[in-house]
Amino acid sequence: MDSTFITLNYRFTCLLAFFLWENNIRPDGCANGGSAAVAFGGPVVAVAGGVSLLFLKSFLSHQGGGGGNPNHLPSVPEVPGLPVLGNLLQLKEKKPYKTFTKWAETYGPIYSIKTGATSMVVINSNDLAKEALVTRFNSISTRKLSKALKILTADKTMVAMSDYDDYHKTVKRNILTSILGPAALKKHRLHRDTLAENLSNQLHDLAPNSPHEAVNLRKIFQSELFTLALKQTFGRDIKSIYVSDLGTTMTRDEVFQVLVLDPMMGAIEVDWRDFFPYLSWIPNTNFEMKIEQMYVRREAVMKVLIQEHKNE
Repeated sequence: MDSTFITLNYRFTCLLAFFLWENNIRPDGCANGGSAAVAFGGPVVAVAGGVSLLFLKSFLSHQGGGGGNPNHLPSVPEVPGLPVLGNLLQLKEKKPYKTFTKWAETYGPIYSIKTGATSMVVINSNDLAKEALVTRFNSISTRKLSKALKILTADKTMVAMSDYDDYHKTVKRNILTSILGPAALKKHRLHRDTLAENLSNQLHDLAPNSPHEAVNLRKIFQSELFTLALKQTFGRDIKSIYVSDLGTTMTRDEVFQVLVLDPMMGAIEVDWRDFFPYLSWIPNTNFEMKIEQMYVRREAVMKVLIQEHKNE
């Protein structure tokens, strides 16, 4: 895959994800500063708001203090489940963060669950989450991704999902420098000031017409953040683009749907075969076509944006 494509694609996605997450903007419209759940190691079953994280046994094997057996897992409370299925029937929703939080009240800030053939550990702690995802990222980086994430990340080519190796360290350093480095912050100061000014103007325009009605700040803020991400990544905003691979002209809102919302929703799509690897030979055509379509559409749009950027 072309290195320019990978870098710009991830840089753009990183900007959008960072801004949306920092401002509690969710693709399903729920804005919540409460708790968050992200699944690792097996299929992604939750992405939503505090701090509940699922990750592989490898992290806890380091926590156990013993450097010998990598499969050694410290004793943690186990949530009772059914034979074979484990706790799957208790996790029917795609974003079961409420269930995780409720279990934490009974089993404490760290406990284990069983999702089919996969054992997982759930933690409810800011400090542990930071240690797992930052300090000890190398311990969980080789986790097995769900089928949806494997497709959407082009088999771990996105740095946030890549294994901890030279590629990960180099790309992460370059991206952070280009986004958060002193020179980058100074270069894009004008874009951030424009965002703040546009938000202020739109809110003031709404106030006289409907002073007693609730304002949909999420819609305004989301649009401005998308504009900021486009400007910082490609140097300009867009109104519409013609995507030759898809044979259609996409509006700005449709581009946002393809590049941001679809991948975020696709990440929480569940393929039941992830829970039972020994049944992976059974087709799941509808799921595969849905995720593949998301990936193809995103790649087609990014290809056009990058090509236009190169031609400028």
